[in-house]
Amino acid sequence: MARNPWLALLMALIPIVDLYILYKWWEELKTATTADYDPIIRLILCLIPLVNIYYLWKLFADVEKASMAKGKGGFALGATVMYILSFLLVVPFLYMFYKTQVLLNGMG
Repeated sequence: MARNPWLALLMALIPIVDLYILYKWWEELKTATTADYDPIIRLILCLIPLVNIYYLWKLFADVEKASMAKGKGGFALGATVMYILSFLLVVPFLYMFYKTQVLLNGMG
């Protein structure tokens, strides 16, 4: 489902709504890639401290990989570098939420 990237960014800033957007992203990624996982399980894993670091990175990396496979581009410095930078600064994290929605819209 295509949604405005600015709306996705706003949704990411509200904790309860953030869970919804993460679930929808896992679901959209599964549809776009025909992957074999349950979006609910992935969302639950995103709620577990320390495990969530891996699964959020996995989400961003998989979105970038799928988008590049379809010729739609990826994150500015790559998903891994941007994710590491997001631990140091807020701006890369906000950029990743915005860009993730843009990439998912392009795959749909």
